[in-house]
Order: sequence, then structure tokens, then C-alpha cells
Amino acid sequence: MKVFKINGKGETGIGTLIIFIAIVLVAAIAASVLLGTAGSLQQKALTTGKQTTQEVSSGIQVISLTGSDGQNGDIEVFELTVKLSAGSDPLALNDTIISFDTKNSSQNLVFTGVANTSTYSAIYVKTGPDYLPNYITVGDVIRLSFNSSYSIGQGQFVRTKIIPKRGVIVPVDFVTPDVISTQRVNLYP
Repeated sequence: MKVFKINGKGETGIGTLIIFIAIVLVAAIAASVLLGTAGSLQQKALTTGKQTTQEVSSGIQVISLTGSDGQNGDIEVFELTVKLSAGSDPLALNDTIISFDTKNSSQNLVFTGVANTSTYSAIYVKTGPDYLPNYITVGDVIRLSFNSSYSIGQGQFVRTKIIPKRGVIVPVDFVTPDVISTQRVNLYP
């Protein structure tokens, strides 16, 4: 009579093979998830980098700020002469707010083409080669006109900010002269 000895090595080999295949499948799934996430993060990083470049490089440069109708000792009408900073993308005037703060009032002015106490207008002093109506493009010099809701008297501090939708906020702080007696008063620079 022959006695057969049962050897468990075959079962161990098959079990190890099944575990190995499961590990490879899990690793493949994890690798595909990581690659998908890495691709998504790369796309978001490129988009964020492009937006950040626009935020940092786009801006308005203030050439001058004047007040008019100062013969009676106070000013109500203001004109900002501005141009686009070098390397900036065109900025839409519709997306640009002028903040005008005094001790008596705070105004946020939007562009409509007519100057009053809640809006401002724009006159193109010079147009650049890429001129677009109601935009500030490279080479444009624009005079932004607006009215204060209060008369600005002599020796008064005023904070003005030009706030574009994309780009750098441009602060323009000034103190009115101690004596205002002329029609046109230079306030900045």
C-alpha cells in the first residue's frame, strides 16, 4: 500500500499569487488616482499662476490729480489723469471703481460716462495703438472726472483709490492747499 503525503506548497503559492495580483491592482488604481490628481493640480497651478501674473502686472499709473472750481475756497470737481502701467493688460473702465474718502463722506464711483456724485466719466486725452472704447490700453492717457458729494475745504486730507477688477489698487492720498483761490488746483503729485 502506498501512502501519499499531501504537500501544502501549491496552495501557499496560489494564495501568494492572489495576494500579489491584488496588491498590483490596488497599486495601479492608486497610481491612476495620483496621476489624475497631479494633472488636475497642475492645471489649477497654471491657471492660478496666470491670474496672479495679471494681478501683479496689471495696474493704472496716476499722472496727476487736479481739482477745479476752487475760486470760492473749496473744491467739488476732480480730475484724475491716468495711463496703464507698462506690461499691463487692457482694463475695462466698467470694471474699475474709484473710491473717494474724506472726513465727511465716502464714495464708491462707477463708470457711466457722466460725472456726478456716484459715477465718473472718462475723456481720452491720447489714444494708444490698441485703442478700445471704455478700456484703458497701452498708450492711452485718460482723464477721469468725478464730483465729490461734499465740498472739500482748505487743508483737508483726502484718500482716493483706483480699484480695478484685476490688478493693483492704486492709492492717491493728498491734502488740499491751505489757501484755495484759483479755478484749477493741482493736488497730486
